[in-house]
Formats: sequence, C-alpha cells, structure tokens
Amino acid sequence: MKKAVLFCPSRVWGGIEKNVYLRAKFLGASGVAVTVVLLKGYFPERFDDLENVTVIEVASRGGDFNVFVVANYVKILRAIDPDVVFAALKKDWWLVSLASRIAGVSRVVLYLGIARRVKSPIKYFIVFRLMKSILMVNSDSLKNEMLSYPKFFDEDNVVRVYNGFDLPPESVEALDFRTLLNLPADVYIIGCAGRFSPQKGFDLLPDILSGLPDSVHIVHAGEGEFEKEIKASISERVESDRIHFLGYQSSMAPFFKGIDMFLLCSRNEGMANVLNEAMSHGKPVVSTRVPGSEELLAHGKYGVLTDVGDTRELSLAVLSIIKGERVFCPKKQRQWIESEFSMERMVSETKTLFFGPR
Repeated sequence: MKKAVLFCPSRVWGGIEKNVYLRAKFLGASGVAVTVVLLKGYFPERFDDLENVTVIEVASRGGDFNVFVVANYVKILRAIDPDVVFAALKKDWWLVSLASRIAGVSRVVLYLGIARRVKSPIKYFIVFRLMKSILMVNSDSLKNEMLSYPKFFDEDNVVRVYNGFDLPPESVEALDFRTLLNLPADVYIIGCAGRFSPQKGFDLLPDILSGLPDSVHIVHAGEGEFEKEIKASISERVESDRIHFLGYQSSMAPFFKGIDMFLLCSRNEGMANVLNEAMSHGKPVVSTRVPGSEELLAHGKYGVLTDVGDTRELSLAVLSIIKGERVFCPKKQRQWIESEFSMERMVSETKTLFFGPR
C-alpha cells in the first residue's frame, strides 16, 4: 500500500485546507494510506471516518530554524516511512523539506495556491534545487508566474494540478435566504464565500453595493483571522444592512443552490475553489482578474471578469447579470467544470505526481 503524509498545521479553514481534506479523502478511498498532520486542536474532527486516513496533531509548527519541530517531524516521518510528503502551506516548505530529507523521504511536493514574491532566494534555491522538492500549483497562470524565476523553477519541478470538484446533484435543497433573513421576496441574493483576509477583498463589499439597487443583498459564508477587523469596517457603512454574515457552513451546497449569483472580489488568488463550486451549481459569476479566474471562466465565456479593486466595474458587472444583459447557460457551465475540473482528474493527476505513472 502506498503511503502519503500531508502537512497542514493551520489555524484557519479555507480553500487550501479544504483541498487537503479532499485529497486525503479520495486518496484514502483509492487505497493510499494517508496521514494528515494538523495543529493540536484545529480541525481533527473534520477528518473523522475517512477511509485509510489517520490524523497526527502537533503542538507547534515552529519557525524556519526550530530544531524541536524538525526533530518531531523527522520522528513522525521515520515511523511512517511514506512514499511522498506533501506540505500544503508555504510557511511549512522549509521545515517539511528539511525534515523529509533527514528522514530519507525522496519525494517532497510543496503546494502553492496563490502567487507570492520570492523573498528568500537562498532558501528557495536550497529547497527546490538542492533538496529537489517539487512545486504543485493550481493554475497555468500561477505556473507561468513561478517559471519567471528560472533560478529556482523549471518545467521539471513545477506541476499544475487543477483543483477538482464533483458536480452537485440537481436535487440539492437550497437555503431560503429570504425566509432565513426575513427579507422581501423580490430581493436579489449575491453570494460570497471564503476566509476573512485582506486578500479576499470583502472590505470592498459596501462600495460594490453602493452602486447597486437597494433590493440587492449579499450573503457571506466563512470565517477567519481578520473577521473582527473586516466586519468592524463594514459595520460603519450604511450598506452593512444589506450584508449578511453566516459564518462557517459545514455543507456549502445549499448555500450555492440558494443564491442568485456569485461574486469573487479577491485581490489575489491561485484558482478560487468557491468560483468552481458556484459554477458547478450553474450560478452566474462575476470575478476579478486574479490568477486562475481567466482560465476558469475561459476569458469571459463562462462569467464576467473585472479589474482587481475596481468596485465600480464590479457593480456594473453584477448589474449586467441582474438586468439579463449577460446570460450564462448553467448546463454549459456544469459541463465545463465536469470536463476540465473534475475530482477524478485531480485525484488521478495528484496520484501520478505523488507516486509516478502506473
């Protein structure tokens, strides 16, 4: 039986963490023995009952030179003796790569879900050239961005694997937001989802709503470390009465089924999972031109793209959908997701990257 260790010691639950969960779930179901390394007390219950999946909790993730964390990681890896080690978070690349080499694991895959500047060239050189770790990215635009640093990356050590999604059944029961929030029947519901972070652009929501009719409301699903600050800034605006925060949702399918359209106002992304999910439910979408979105929307064929941070353009894009000036076929959206971004394809390409071709 092949063995994989997935490191994800995170204090927040977002797209990256969800992708670790999905990879663990489907790799385990396909016969791989998966061990997921989490921070103590953070999300172990979400991996309960997954086939062939074991969770190990660690007290600390440490800094780049924390010998105690390295020693603990080496101990874990030597006990498991995995075929591959995967680190989902950039801040863990160095320690996981170092511990893996010390433990004798030759296959190390590091995940990058969003474009980052190369701030530590020596560390990058050691990790990707000397330790020969492999970089997994989730879009071609992000891959091309990394290939612009030829001292560290080339076609052999950067691999694109699209995030995967199973198409939801048409029979999913929708959340009735109008009843839930005591709103009039004619209210138009825009959905937003993701962790509270400056990168996600949720602080722009009041400005976007200011350019839309009063009958347009926004519902947001998610949590995160910047939740208090972002909510506080929004609460100072008159538009805050039309923004409704739902918190963490254990099942997102009813959320997506219940909205009229989906808005991604991010300042930066790799490829936004929530955008894929909205499209898989056949919802019209508006997205900023962050990495991955142009690929996902086929340069405007399956949704409206706007400039990053341009709230007026975002308002106009939303309005064009509300007025029926821009129409997208739900059936074609679902077919596009199924053909290019299926869960089966993600798992197959992940297994090939982790363990080599059959």
